[in-house]
Amino acid sequence: MAIGTGEATKNGSEISGDSILNIRLKDGKYLVAISDGMGTGTKAKKSSSQSLRMLENLLLSGFDKNISLDLINTALMNQETESFATLDIAIIDLYAGNIEFIKSGCCPTYIKNNKKVQMIRSNSLPTGMLETGQIQSFDKDITTGDILLMCSDGILDSNIEYKNKELWIKYMLEDIETTNTKKIVDLVLNESIDNNFGKVKDDMSIIVCKFKQKEYETIS
Repeated sequence: MAIGTGEATKNGSEISGDSILNIRLKDGKYLVAISDGMGTGTKAKKSSSQSLRMLENLLLSGFDKNISLDLINTALMNQETESFATLDIAIIDLYAGNIEFIKSGCCPTYIKNNKKVQMIRSNSLPTGMLETGQIQSFDKDITTGDILLMCSDGILDSNIEYKNKELWIKYMLEDIETTNTKKIVDLVLNESIDNNFGKVKDDMSIIVCKFKQKEYETIS
């Protein structure tokens, strides 16, 4: 797996309300995640970073992921001030060759292979908005050459030409020829900023992962 990440902070804001997580779990699994705190600035950053920090600590301590997500939702609900955050999580099992997507109030995930791009959507609300968290999960087998893209809504909402804002990234990915994760991140991030004439309209975060089947040498 190769990974590239990128972020941009909203113009006029001292700190991004988005947070990114990329950690290695046990048994050949990796977790990549984006959390977007509601609003901007310090309050939003507190919500998103708290969510991902709790997720990291709970999973590394051996907690079941569903229990972990319920605990995060409860923690946000119990704060004195309203605190909401989206959660966009991919748990990648490199041995089994599959990905589990866990989504709460977040943007679609895009899977590109050659010219074909698939979107994985969620219609759940952000974590912390309901006493019972509405969290959706999806599974997908990995095909060698797959490229995964996750992003916050600052990326999607930057484009005003499409009524369905999800589509502009899909079409852009279909046209991108490079498979270099960092180059894909830069292309999408720069296009998102250019959509608003060079100004960052909202906090933006993006993760791109590329998967390739490992080739083993035969020992004679």
